[in-house]
Amino acid sequence: MKKQKDQIPQLSKYELVGGAAETIITPDAEGTFLIGPMQPSTGVNDALWARALVLSDGINQIAILTLDCLGFDFAYNDILIQAASESSNIPAENIMINCSHTHSAPITIPWGPWDKEKDKPFHRFLPEKIATITKQASLCLEPVRLRYRRETTQIGFNRRFFDGQSISMAPNPNGAILPWVDVLSVERIEGKPVAVLFSHAAHPVIVHGASTLISADYPGFAVETLIREQGEETVYMFAQGCSANINGFPLRGGIDAANGAGRDLGLAVCRSIKAMEEEISVENIQIESMELKLPLQDPPSVEVCQMMLAQEKDADRRRAFSELLINSQSDQLPSVRFPIKAFGIGSLCILGLAHEMFAEYHHYINEVSPFPDNMVLAYTNGVECYVGTEKDYNLGDHGGYETSSMGAAFLYQPRLPLSPQSEELIQQGLKHLLDQLVTR
Repeated sequence: MKKQKDQIPQLSKYELVGGAAETIITPDAEGTFLIGPMQPSTGVNDALWARALVLSDGINQIAILTLDCLGFDFAYNDILIQAASESSNIPAENIMINCSHTHSAPITIPWGPWDKEKDKPFHRFLPEKIATITKQASLCLEPVRLRYRRETTQIGFNRRFFDGQSISMAPNPNGAILPWVDVLSVERIEGKPVAVLFSHAAHPVIVHGASTLISADYPGFAVETLIREQGEETVYMFAQGCSANINGFPLRGGIDAANGAGRDLGLAVCRSIKAMEEEISVENIQIESMELKLPLQDPPSVEVCQMMLAQEKDADRRRAFSELLINSQSDQLPSVRFPIKAFGIGSLCILGLAHEMFAEYHHYINEVSPFPDNMVLAYTNGVECYVGTEKDYNLGDHGGYETSSMGAAFLYQPRLPLSPQSEELIQQGLKHLLDQLVTR
């Protein structure tokens, strides 16, 4: 039975309590525009969920929400955070919203020619759902202990293959991957988990264009596996990692293939839970955040933009070239917001990064972080572009879908890709934030 407000335990200064809640957020079965097949849905294969975990040390309270969604622009993500904050009295700056990035869910990001297809009914009902589960989680707090483990597993592949001239979306056996799942078990004092937060890095594109059915893809099947293996009393929460250049395998393999990948991931989480030993020693929860402004590449000259505009017949690309023309005539070049949020919980740092992050950034964090354990979540608190490395941006229009001017960077707003110097700025920001967090 959930505790009411007057039943919440009286906390000592450093006592840790936690609570979790979940709800189905599946939209209309038919007619919801899906980004994977790029057409309306014809039914539902498996439900989409929103889940919330709240932790408090008696002074600081944080909330981590995970959604089976593609992602959101900053404006809409701020609406969701505000809804969660107002319902639970948790400060907005203490809330992370992570999206799994399943491509078999409604299109929720302003994205090129499909921007007009954003599912407005889904947008309308989601804030109330988010508010409800965050409030529920905050009202059922009970004493908990935390355990963490990283378990080896990999269900995807690096999708950027360089043939000597350009990047293609094909398996790259030598490309960066993140071959593990990070698992945080939030356990009642008697041992049964309240929630299990687990993170892996791989695009949920195994269903993708192979089906017009709504699906959470492999993350949803991983949760189903955990429920079968561990029981229904726990809220299992998948959080997407730095998977911008990693595809789930097999790409467009369909429902059965996604089920198999999810089962493998779920069983890896089970192994991790079984092998966990010492609990995390937590005195208090540390919170740190910052926001960077990432520069874009210089626009083409006015003459080049005018020529591109004159030659282009497609309406959406003409709109994009018009935007470039405006930028090329401006003294102030546009930039992209890049918020970073971090929770320090004993030896564990949970780091939330906006946008679609390349796997290399998690490897960098592992190298420089003063925390022994680092759970790095991308697709958190806003998704408006890909974030590659300096090397990738220096390839220019040979740099592939994620980083070239005519690829996804162009379609997202539209806008030019990030400047190559963005990688250094991000690394400096991350190092500074982590150092600040550990010294609090």
